[in-house]
Amino acid sequence: MEYQNRMNGFLSRIISLILVFFMLILAPLVNSYCVTEMENRRQLLNEVTYFLDVVTDKKSVTNDDLNEFYMKVSSYGMVLDVQVNRLVKTATRESDGTVNITYISADNISLLNQRDVVQIKLKEKSESAYQKILNIFLGIEDEHYSLTMAKMVH
Repeated sequence: MEYQNRMNGFLSRIISLILVFFMLILAPLVNSYCVTEMENRRQLLNEVTYFLDVVTDKKSVTNDDLNEFYMKVSSYGMVLDVQVNRLVKTATRESDGTVNITYISADNISLLNQRDVVQIKLKEKSESAYQKILNIFLGIEDEHYSLTMAKMVH
Protein backbone atom coordinates (compact mmCIF):
# COMPACT_ATOMS: atom_id res chain seq x y z
CA MET A 1 0.00 0.00 0.00
CA GLU A 2 2.76 2.41 0.92
CA TYR A 3 4.63 1.58 -2.32
CA GLN A 4 1.56 2.42 -4.39
CA ASN A 5 1.12 5.78 -2.62
CA ARG A 6 4.78 6.67 -3.28
CA MET A 7 4.34 5.75 -6.94
CA ASN A 8 1.19 7.89 -7.29
CA GLY A 9 3.01 10.80 -5.63
CA PHE A 10 5.96 10.38 -8.00
CA LEU A 11 3.74 10.31 -11.11
CA SER A 12 1.78 13.35 -9.97
CA ARG A 13 5.05 15.25 -9.43
CA ILE A 14 6.25 14.42 -12.95
CA ILE A 15 2.93 15.47 -14.45
CA SER A 16 3.01 18.66 -12.38
CA LEU A 17 6.54 19.47 -13.60
CA ILE A 18 5.47 18.95 -17.22
CA LEU A 19 2.44 21.21 -16.74
CA VAL A 20 4.58 23.86 -15.04
CA PHE A 21 7.00 23.75 -17.97
CA PHE A 22 4.19 24.26 -20.47
CA MET A 23 2.41 26.96 -18.50
CA LEU A 24 5.36 29.02 -17.27
CA ILE A 25 7.91 28.61 -20.06
CA LEU A 26 6.41 27.38 -23.31
CA ALA A 27 3.09 29.29 -23.34
CA PRO A 28 4.64 32.76 -22.77
CA LEU A 29 7.38 31.97 -25.30
CA VAL A 30 4.86 30.96 -27.97
CA ASN A 31 2.76 34.03 -27.18
CA SER A 32 5.76 36.35 -27.43
CA TYR A 33 6.86 34.92 -30.78
CA CYS A 34 3.27 35.00 -32.05
CA VAL A 35 2.80 38.67 -31.16
CA THR A 36 6.13 39.61 -32.74
CA GLU A 37 5.38 37.70 -35.92
CA MET A 38 1.89 39.17 -36.28
CA GLU A 39 3.28 42.68 -35.76
CA ASN A 40 5.93 42.04 -38.43
CA ARG A 41 3.29 40.81 -40.86
CA ARG A 42 1.20 43.92 -40.24
CA GLN A 43 4.22 46.17 -40.75
CA LEU A 44 5.03 44.38 -44.01
CA LEU A 45 1.48 44.98 -45.18
CA ASN A 46 1.89 48.67 -44.35
CA GLU A 47 5.22 48.87 -46.23
CA VAL A 48 3.75 47.24 -49.34
CA THR A 49 0.72 49.53 -49.26
CA TYR A 50 2.90 52.62 -48.86
CA PHE A 51 5.21 51.56 -51.71
CA LEU A 52 2.28 50.90 -54.02
CA ASP A 53 0.76 54.27 -53.19
CA VAL A 54 4.02 56.14 -53.86
CA VAL A 55 4.94 54.50 -57.17
CA THR A 56 1.44 54.59 -58.63
CA ASP A 57 1.07 58.26 -57.76
CA LYS A 58 4.39 59.30 -59.33
CA LYS A 59 4.01 56.81 -62.25
CA SER A 60 7.58 55.53 -62.09
CA VAL A 61 9.72 53.08 -60.16
CA THR A 62 13.37 54.03 -59.71
CA ASN A 63 16.20 51.84 -58.48
CA ASP A 64 16.32 53.98 -55.33
CA ASP A 65 12.63 53.24 -54.71
CA LEU A 66 13.25 49.52 -55.10
CA ASN A 67 16.36 49.52 -52.91
CA GLU A 68 14.58 51.45 -50.17
CA PHE A 69 11.61 49.07 -50.37
CA TYR A 70 13.86 45.98 -50.22
CA MET A 71 15.70 47.41 -47.19
CA LYS A 72 12.46 48.19 -45.34
CA VAL A 73 11.02 44.75 -46.08
CA SER A 74 14.16 42.95 -44.95
CA SER A 75 14.34 44.96 -41.71
CA TYR A 76 11.55 42.92 -40.10
CA GLY A 77 13.69 39.83 -39.57
CA MET A 78 11.97 37.56 -42.07
CA VAL A 79 13.74 35.97 -45.02
CA LEU A 80 11.50 36.96 -47.92
CA ASP A 81 11.51 36.58 -51.68
CA VAL A 82 10.29 39.93 -53.04
CA GLN A 83 8.97 40.36 -56.59
CA VAL A 84 7.83 43.65 -58.08
CA ASN A 85 6.01 43.28 -61.40
CA ARG A 86 4.48 45.69 -63.88
CA LEU A 87 1.39 44.28 -65.54
CA VAL A 88 0.34 45.87 -68.83
CA LYS A 89 -3.27 45.71 -69.99
CA THR A 90 -3.73 44.08 -73.40
CA ALA A 91 -6.87 43.38 -75.37
CA THR A 92 -7.36 40.69 -77.99
CA ARG A 93 -10.30 40.34 -80.29
CA GLU A 94 -11.53 36.86 -81.08
CA SER A 95 -13.09 35.80 -84.37
CA ASP A 96 -16.63 36.06 -82.97
CA GLY A 97 -16.04 39.71 -81.99
CA THR A 98 -15.60 39.31 -78.24
CA VAL A 99 -12.75 41.20 -76.64
CA ASN A 100 -10.59 39.50 -74.02
CA ILE A 101 -8.66 41.75 -71.67
CA THR A 102 -5.58 40.31 -69.97
CA TYR A 103 -2.61 41.67 -68.08
CA ILE A 104 0.86 40.67 -69.23
CA SER A 105 4.00 41.09 -67.16
CA ALA A 106 6.40 43.64 -68.66
CA ASP A 107 10.18 43.55 -68.34
CA ASN A 108 10.65 47.29 -67.83
CA ILE A 109 9.11 48.50 -64.59
CA SER A 110 10.71 51.95 -64.49
CA LEU A 111 8.00 53.90 -66.37
CA LEU A 112 4.35 53.25 -65.64
CA ASN A 113 1.48 54.16 -67.93
CA GLN A 114 -2.07 54.90 -66.92
CA ARG A 115 -4.00 51.65 -66.27
CA ASP A 116 -0.82 49.62 -65.70
CA VAL A 117 -0.86 47.49 -62.57
CA VAL A 118 2.02 47.29 -60.11
CA GLN A 119 2.04 43.92 -58.36
CA ILE A 120 4.13 42.94 -55.35
CA LYS A 121 4.60 39.39 -54.13
CA LEU A 122 6.22 38.52 -50.82
CA LYS A 123 6.98 34.88 -49.98
CA GLU A 124 8.70 33.72 -46.82
CA LYS A 125 11.67 31.45 -47.52
CA SER A 126 12.49 30.10 -44.05
CA GLU A 127 10.72 28.97 -40.93
CA SER A 128 10.40 31.45 -38.11
CA ALA A 129 11.02 30.56 -34.46
CA TYR A 130 7.26 30.71 -33.89
CA GLN A 131 6.60 28.17 -36.64
CA LYS A 132 9.35 25.87 -35.34
CA ILE A 133 7.96 25.89 -31.79
CA LEU A 134 4.44 25.21 -33.03
CA ASN A 135 5.70 22.34 -35.16
CA ILE A 136 7.92 20.72 -32.51
CA PHE A 137 5.71 20.97 -29.43
CA LEU A 138 2.20 21.11 -30.82
CA GLY A 139 2.57 19.41 -34.21
CA ILE A 140 0.96 22.34 -36.04
CA GLU A 141 2.35 22.84 -39.54
CA ASP A 142 1.91 26.57 -40.21
CA GLU A 143 2.30 27.70 -43.82
CA HIS A 144 4.99 30.16 -44.84
CA TYR A 145 3.89 33.78 -44.98
CA SER A 146 2.95 35.10 -48.40
CA LEU A 147 1.40 38.35 -49.52
CA THR A 148 0.35 39.50 -52.98
CA MET A 149 -0.93 43.02 -53.52
CA ALA A 150 -1.50 45.09 -56.62
CA LYS A 151 -2.60 48.59 -57.47
CA MET A 152 -3.53 50.26 -60.74
CA VAL A 153 -1.78 53.43 -61.86
CA HIS A 154 -4.16 56.42 -61.98
